[in-house]
Amino acid sequence: MPQENGISKGESIYKAGKLIRVKAKFMGEVIEDIRITGDFFLYPEESIESIEKSLRGTTVEDAKRKLSEIMNDMEYEGIDPESLSKAIKDAWMRRR
Repeated sequence: MPQENGISKGESIYKAGKLIRVKAKFMGEVIEDIRITGDFFLYPEESIESIEKSLRGTTVEDAKRKLSEIMNDMEYEGIDPESLSKAIKDAWMRRR
């Protein structure tokens, strides 16, 4: 059963044309740490680190809005704010 409080970890593999893998640590609904990998393209190359850094301290519910803001100036293929948000929510739902 998922933890309601304290630190928990979740992992999700989401396929929306391409593979998106999210490993995250949560404190309640807040993203404490996150690692995003998969079969997708982001430009500039350091964009994934910027996304991960920006999501730390964000709630799972606010992730989609935050991702839309962050990814606005990035080029991407095989990933988008919607699919990444779903992968984050799925990781949160699967936390232990």
